[in-house]
Amino acid sequence: MSSPVRDAVRRQLTAMAAEDDRLMRQVHALPGATHRRQHLDDACAQHAAELRHLVHEHGWPTAALVGGEAAVAALKILLHAPMADRDFVLSCCDLIQAAVTEGACDTVYGAYAHDLAAILQGRPQRYGTQFVPRLLRPCPIEDPGGVEAQRATVGLPPLSRELAAHQRRRLLIS
Repeated sequence: MSSPVRDAVRRQLTAMAAEDDRLMRQVHALPGATHRRQHLDDACAQHAAELRHLVHEHGWPTAALVGGEAAVAALKILLHAPMADRDFVLSCCDLIQAAVTEGACDTVYGAYAHDLAAILQGRPQRYGTQFVPRLLRPCPIEDPGGVEAQRATVGLPPLSRELAAHQRRRLLIS
């Protein structure tokens, strides 16, 4: 990927993630705002379509390829992709896992990809990264007693700290 293309992809990914964050804050600030929720859903679908195009053209956007901020943005976009994009999301999870194996992606990305794929396939997650948004609790975990050890192996903070952070964010935007 040439430097100008890399810069364009970096800008596109970070702009999409920023819009995602802004819309998410708006939706949570006004829980009854159905039209804002629809706007967020539409934006997430559009971002997933743009990510699909980028992945098709360049592969999974790793930090080495597009920089750390844009790589995080790509993961965020993937995590918010609509359920209708399940096959695309699962293929990206496979790409992320391959990149982790090759050392091109951080193990934390692999944990998120593993859990997202598990939830989409109706299985319990391993690392506790996926949450039921309205309930502020993790989706089912395959080994609740061992989740903290699993999280530690990939560099994730304790689940209790993650839950507290989710609650603080909820309080800040409500």
